[in-house]
Amino acid sequence: MAQPISLPPQHHNGNGADRHLRDAPDKHADAILSALELLQLLHDRGVLDLLRGMVGAGDKLVGTLTAAVDTPESLRGIRNFILLTKFFGSIPPEILNSLAQTAIQGADREKAHRAPGILQLLRRLRSENSRHAIAVTLDLLESIGKGL
Repeated sequence: MAQPISLPPQHHNGNGADRHLRDAPDKHADAILSALELLQLLHDRGVLDLLRGMVGAGDKLVGTLTAAVDTPESLRGIRNFILLTKFFGSIPPEILNSLAQTAIQGADREKAHRAPGILQLLRRLRSENSRHAIAVTLDLLESIGKGL
């Protein structure tokens, strides 16, 4: 004779959890709406399609990325990027801002005038600020020369 099939017991989270789930949309309506807006923005910008493609590619994508990064040029580029990041991170922003503003102002000034003569340039080399800048530039050139 046929035996009855026993079904696994249904999982109940308890009355407290069920009530909590029923009340969640009312309690968290703003968060849910915000999450839905974010989801729509990700969809509109194609980010969800990109993520879906990446997940679908799975091992193939990882293999392609690994092959691309596993070259001496890529490793050197990554190391150089890290070093440049450290270098630019060590420069106080006000100095870099001053450098950028000076370059912009100097370019605008030079566009409006004739090129300075050799004697004018040599006179400018006598200033203390110019000598400091030249010293830093020479230090940089020496270190590049050592590396070659």
